[in-house]
Amino acid sequence: MKITAKLRLQLLIQNGIFIGLLLGISALVLFVAEASNIRWDLTHSQRNTLSSATIETLKKVNGPISITAFVTTDAEGDLRQPIVNFLTPYQLEKSDIQFTFINPREDPFAAKRAGVTVNGELLIELNDRSEKLKSLSEQDLTNLLIRLMRKDQQVITALVGHGEGDFSRQGSKDLSDLGKKLSTRGFQLDVLNFASGQDLDSEESVLLVGSPTVTLLPGEVNRIKRYVQGGGNLIWMVDEETTAGLDPVADMLGIALPKGVVIDPSARLQNGSIAFSLAENYADHPVTELMNVNTVFPYARGVFELQNTGYSFTPLITVAPQGWIETQGIKNPSFQKNEDIKGPISIVAALERNVEDRVQRIVVIGSGKAFSNEFLASLGNADLITNIVNWISGDESLISIEPKTRMDMTLNLPPLAISLIVTGFLFLGPIGLLIAGTFIWWLRRRA
Repeated sequence: MKITAKLRLQLLIQNGIFIGLLLGISALVLFVAEASNIRWDLTHSQRNTLSSATIETLKKVNGPISITAFVTTDAEGDLRQPIVNFLTPYQLEKSDIQFTFINPREDPFAAKRAGVTVNGELLIELNDRSEKLKSLSEQDLTNLLIRLMRKDQQVITALVGHGEGDFSRQGSKDLSDLGKKLSTRGFQLDVLNFASGQDLDSEESVLLVGSPTVTLLPGEVNRIKRYVQGGGNLIWMVDEETTAGLDPVADMLGIALPKGVVIDPSARLQNGSIAFSLAENYADHPVTELMNVNTVFPYARGVFELQNTGYSFTPLITVAPQGWIETQGIKNPSFQKNEDIKGPISIVAALERNVEDRVQRIVVIGSGKAFSNEFLASLGNADLITNIVNWISGDESLISIEPKTRMDMTLNLPPLAISLIVTGFLFLGPIGLLIAGTFIWWLRRRA
């Protein structure tokens, strides 16, 4: 085929039209994306996209957020752009987030007033409250905003002295990991030891009874009963081994805690123990309405409503539809019609009633192990207990699923692979293009 001047002109016009259309479409896409705040996050872990938990938290923030970044302008290690990249997704979700930069070297008094000691530290201000942030972490910033949104400092008081899980100890059965998580969400932690003469005000805090293993004295049980009768909010974790003498409290609440371990055959499908109950269906309740992940409850016991004592009873979590409560030990479990309780089994229940001018809230959990250091990080357990505490303390508007830490993906290549890639890009690729171009030129010359 002979390429004439006319044909060459036609090809040139066609190519020009094609390039023009391509540029026009690209410009239109960019315009629409800019006008609509559309962004594409192509990172492996979606690190530049806020989690749904953070977005829901931002929707609940009333008032503007002011962020001041204290950053030096050294040529090396300038943190301004990383901070802008970090805060921009927040600003796209909440338009009244404003952030400014202050160079602490140029304005040392401003840095001193803010108590800033680290280059790149952020001062977050919301509704006349403020807190500093030292790390560019979505999880840390979202938890900080939740702390600033709390109207009052909520106190979680844990009963100690009877083998309960402890906020201060690191053992597998203790609650130190839970304590750290609650602290990051703005809760103040305290302990109650009846032996030291301490008492508890029904109106000022939430009492946590975390699976005691030693039987409480009758006088101690009566003090807890008086606390509950007075309208005190309570989180009661009870394991399969013992109720530790707290049966009178159960009677007062109108609940039954039958002996035995919940057997869940479906756990075998997940390669787990049949004594580990897997929860995937949750009640329509503020505590569980946002739960979209499973939770696991080791060696759970049932929590049932026995009689109406003035509380509204809601089974938050029901498990083992094909299982039962095993009363003869779990070494070789088998359902005995006349002895065992057939599933489904309620293992977490919420109770609520009006006491004078306020609402009393109680949650009974049939597996304290689920929130111990050993199992807190399992599936959605941490989210569930955090939601329970928020609801108990009257901050149900702050109930959310905590954003997960996103891991960077690093590709490590051996030296040989790196050498082959470099050789391919620098030498083999250009040589291949040169050979292809020469071949096409030769074919056209022959035509």
